[in-house]
Amino acid sequence: QYPKLLEVYTTQQRFNLRSAGECEVAGQKQPCYVYVMRLGNQAKISASTPEVFLSGELHGNERIGPTATVEFATLLLNMYKSDAWARRLLDTRVITIVPTANAIGYYSNTREELGIDPNRDFAWDQSASQCMQTVAAQSINELWKANLFQLSATFHGGDHMISYPWGDNIHCCTPDKYTSADNTGMAALTEVMRDFVGKFDSDGNYQIGPLNKIIYPVAGGMEDWAYAASWDPTGQGNVNCNGAYGYGPGKTAYNNATHRAINLLVETAFAKTPRSSTLGKEKTVLHGGGGHSGDGHIPRNVRLCWILADMVQPWVHITNLDTIPTHATVGTEVEVLWEAGGAVVVNEARVECLKHGAAPGSPSVCTATPTFNHKVWMGGKRAGPIATKLVLDGAGLANGDVIEIRVHVRVDEAFGSSSRAEVAKGLPQSHFVRARTDPSYMASNNGQSVRGQVWWETEEATLHVTGRRSRVTLSPRASPAPAPAP
Repeated sequence: QYPKLLEVYTTQQRFNLRSAGECEVAGQKQPCYVYVMRLGNQAKISASTPEVFLSGELHGNERIGPTATVEFATLLLNMYKSDAWARRLLDTRVITIVPTANAIGYYSNTREELGIDPNRDFAWDQSASQCMQTVAAQSINELWKANLFQLSATFHGGDHMISYPWGDNIHCCTPDKYTSADNTGMAALTEVMRDFVGKFDSDGNYQIGPLNKIIYPVAGGMEDWAYAASWDPTGQGNVNCNGAYGYGPGKTAYNNATHRAINLLVETAFAKTPRSSTLGKEKTVLHGGGGHSGDGHIPRNVRLCWILADMVQPWVHITNLDTIPTHATVGTEVEVLWEAGGAVVVNEARVECLKHGAAPGSPSVCTATPTFNHKVWMGGKRAGPIATKLVLDGAGLANGDVIEIRVHVRVDEAFGSSSRAEVAKGLPQSHFVRARTDPSYMASNNGQSVRGQVWWETEEATLHVTGRRSRVTLSPRASPAPAPAP
C-alpha cells in the first residue's frame, strides 16, 4: 500500500540468518522469521538522513511493545498525506522497526528464545561463550552494523520507566560510575519524552533516569552495547562472540561509528500482558501529555515512538508562509511566525534577510530582535509558534529587489557544554549529542553519515521590495547559517 514509504523484509532474507524454531501462520507451520519494517520517503532520504531504531520486544511475553511499534508505523503511514508532522517524519528520517526480534518467544508467549534471554546476549560486559546465542541478538547486531542509528528504544514490560546508560556491571552502582558522558542530553531527552507520553491510570508518569540508578545492572544488555560498543573498551564491545548457528568470529567486530546511539530501555507497564481494557483507543494517540478519555498503554507508547523519531534531529519551520506579505517597502515591519522541533531548547533564534543571489554569509538586510532560551516543549506539548518582527533596512536595497527570509536556530547547547555536570567524563560520545553541538563532528558507516552542525534553518520565504505581487515560495536549497553575532 505504501511502496515509496515502507520496505518490509526479514533478517533471514537480508542477512542469511537462521530462524529460531517454527511458528504457525494461518494454520501452516513455517520458520519464525524476524520481520523488519523500514520507513522513510525513498524519494527524499539521503546518506545523511538521521536514523531511528525501535525494538518491540526482546522478551516474548512482554506484549505492549510489538503492538505499539506496529500501530506507530500504521498511524504514521496513514497520516502521511493529511498531517504535516507525519509527513515531516517520513520525509526527513529513516525509522527501522523490529516488532518481534524474539519471534519464537512472542509466538509461544515466553520470555526467552529457546531458553536464552536475548537481553543478556549482546557483546557487552559478557563472555565470548555467552553472547550472540539468539537469533534476536544476531538480527539486531546485523541491523546495527548495516546502519547508523542515532536514537533507539527497546520495549519491555514488568516495570514503568524510560531509562538510559549506564546499566551494566562495570558502571555499577554509584553516581560517579553510572553517569555517562552524555548524561545531560539523555536526561533532557527522556524528560521531554516522559511529559509527551503523559500519565496513565495508577502508574502515573514514567520514571526516568540511568539504568543502574532506577533498575538493576545486567551483563550482555542491548542498551549499553548500542551506546558504547564502538568506543568504550571497558565493556568488551568488540568481544569475539562464539555465537550459535555458526554466527561466530568477526560478527561482533565494530567500527568507531556504529554503536553510538542513545538506546532507551522502556518498561511499558508493571503487567507484562495488561488487561485489554487498559490498552486504549486510537483517537487519543497524539494528545501530548496523555490523560484523555480512551488513553491507554498503546496510545502512550505510540506517542513515545513518535517523539523519539521527532527528537533525532532539530528542525525549524516558518508557519505563516501563506500570510507573509509578498511585497513591501523599506522600513516596513513584517511578522514571521516560526516553530521548532527535534530539540529541547532553542538557545538562540535569528531572522536573516538576504537579497536573492547574495553569497552565504552576506550581511542581513533586515533588523529583527533575536529570541533566546525558548523551550520547545511545555507541559507535554510543543510550544506554539514564536512571532518575530523584522524591518527592512534602507541601505543597499532598490526597487525590484527580492529578499529571501529565513529563521536560523541554535539548540540544546547544554548537552555538550563544558559546564555540564559530567564534564569529567570527557566529550559526549553519542551521535545524537555531537550532531547538534559540535560542528566538526563526522561519523560514517556503510554509506551513511552523521555531520555535526550548530545552526539549523527554515525553508525560505521571498519578499519583493517593490513591484508586482508574487506568490510566497519555498526553496529546497540549503544555505550555511549566519555567523553568530559578536
